[in-house]
Amino acid sequence: MIKASQCAILLSVLLSSSCSKSTRPDLKLKQYNSQTQSDKDLPNLNLSGSNAAPSQHLVYRFKNDAVLKMHKIKITNTAKTEYFSVHNYQGGYAGLQDTPDQNTPTPYTLIASLWDLNTSAANYAFYSYKAPTTVASRFGGEGDGQKTVNPYGWELNTWYNVVLRSWKENGKIYIANFIRNEATGKWFHTSTIGRQAESGFLGVGNGAFLENWVGDNPSWDGRFHRKAFFKDCWNLGVDNVWEKSTSRYFSANDNDAGRNGYFDRAFNAGYDATENAHFMEHGGSVTPDAAFGTGRTLDLPEQANQGTAPTLTALNSSNESAKYQSNKVIVSWAVSDTGSPQLSYKIELLDPNGVVLANKELIRPEKRADTLNNTLATGNYNVRLTITDIFNKQSTAKTVRVLK
Repeated sequence: MIKASQCAILLSVLLSSSCSKSTRPDLKLKQYNSQTQSDKDLPNLNLSGSNAAPSQHLVYRFKNDAVLKMHKIKITNTAKTEYFSVHNYQGGYAGLQDTPDQNTPTPYTLIASLWDLNTSAANYAFYSYKAPTTVASRFGGEGDGQKTVNPYGWELNTWYNVVLRSWKENGKIYIANFIRNEATGKWFHTSTIGRQAESGFLGVGNGAFLENWVGDNPSWDGRFHRKAFFKDCWNLGVDNVWEKSTSRYFSANDNDAGRNGYFDRAFNAGYDATENAHFMEHGGSVTPDAAFGTGRTLDLPEQANQGTAPTLTALNSSNESAKYQSNKVIVSWAVSDTGSPQLSYKIELLDPNGVVLANKELIRPEKRADTLNNTLATGNYNVRLTITDIFNKQSTAKTVRVLK
């Protein structure tokens, strides 16, 4: 794998490097093909050395810090050892991978990673939640940190909306990682990762990148064409105002230490009006557009008709219930996976006159039940539940009778 210094984005708007980490989740063995064929693949070349498709970056500049970052991706061509990163933010990154690891039930995984704040001082990144199918582990080699990998099974030619939502609590910053299949409308919360908080949240920059992280195997190197489209890149600021990028640019890593080899100029990027999206591609017989000249960077135009704010789903809760036993009020609910994901909830216990006796508010995207410790006298009591989604939209409060 290339060194972090080779893969860094050299702009102050992005405060982290943009390299991927290989993934080794301990999951059931599966067999699958090594690559997807494309008319731009060159599988029969007789080459030696790395010959990796050049790592490349799509960098977005924003004016302000963000508590939420949102970006959509559609992959049209893939091959093994490819990382399609959708977010490269202050301290971490998240995206989709095509892994050759035969210990995964699918090569098409979902990954989220966060670097340690200070590994030598044992100030480690961590995870506070992972979905039942998500595997969490430490990574190293290009810095150290926490990663989570899920056998998500993403599909070609399908748009996915990848959303990171952050908050701070007890001196730590937490980043919940979500993805929505735009074809099915279903959201999935793969993990929440975190570390000690610094000033700010997710930063003012965002970046996507393509990396062919292993280039020393003919089944995995730059012979094979990889391509992805990107659109609807948004920041939600700490002031709860949506912001789209003020500028965008592309860069491709140079042939450092001969890593790109034969495929040093096998890169391209631009804006596709039909998709209304930016794209990046590399490997195979890809060549740069004439706009690059002999260079490796390119300023990119604004996405058309992006508007001033994204179109959002709405949270949909159901099955709210409350019961009293052993001097506790136990509250539970459900949230539809086709509505906006939950960020936080507020539970209020109301006496027979509607007066609030107790309440609890908590930011926990994964929780669907909680308890209030209260001794109740005879009478009819209610619980009022209010949920806030990851976009800071508050649901209509729902009131249910406490069953005794």
